[in-house]
Amino acid sequence: MQIFFDLYVDGETELEFVRTDTKDAAKMLNIQLPKNLGDLLYWFSFRAALPDRILNTQPDGMEWVIELSGKAVYSFRLIKFNRVLPLKDLLKT
Repeated sequence: MQIFFDLYVDGETELEFVRTDTKDAAKMLNIQLPKNLGDLLYWFSFRAALPDRILNTQPDGMEWVIELSGKAVYSFRLIKFNRVLPLKDLLKT
């Protein structure tokens, strides 16, 4: 969350950061990181929701994702919400 808000400016749609930024943020916040920093980024990309404070910056119909942008370079990108959701008016079978 620290990295996001260090970069975030209202209206931005892409926030690029490097893997070592996670080390700097953890050191500043006195947080112990896993040995494989890629695991941390993978966790928030595919397994866990981003913190509510970040989600609250999303405009309606958009969502923040973390993407690989290069060798040890990542970005928070604001993209169109693209989940397939069931229609509530359909009957269950």
